[in-house]
Amino acid sequence: MTFDVPSVRRRPFGAYLMSMPQPIHVVLLGSTVDIVRKAKKYFRLSAPGIGPPYLATLDGECSDPIRRLDDVPTGLIHLWVTLDKSAFLASQDRYRLDTQHPHYDRGFYGELLPNPCVLVDFERSPTTAKKELSKLADEIISAWYDTS
Repeated sequence: MTFDVPSVRRRPFGAYLMSMPQPIHVVLLGSTVDIVRKAKKYFRLSAPGIGPPYLATLDGECSDPIRRLDDVPTGLIHLWVTLDKSAFLASQDRYRLDTQHPHYDRGFYGELLPNPCVLVDFERSPTTAKKELSKLADEIISAWYDTS
């Protein structure tokens, strides 16, 4: 006795598994502790599973949770959100150094967030900057979800 078994279409390995979003490491950087403190309340990365941004300053003085730029991990940051021109220039220098790190890779974020350093000039126009920071946070969260 023989049975006709219909061919079974196989799915690729892992096709039924849900993927997790890729980690994203973001820095909110300003030239002073004061500007970072003022801006951080408008830059919320609030989604289940996504961590808060590193808060950093070019100042020699800092206060928890705001750290000095030198204390931000190297070879790890996917996106630098800067609050003034001095911070923007410093972030570009750090990004150039990170790209020389042998294990550094922006992964999917290189496509989803093509500019690794973004300037939101907080002191020039705080009202506009608040909206830009909020919109940028939404874009980062959306990119984070898109990586899954």
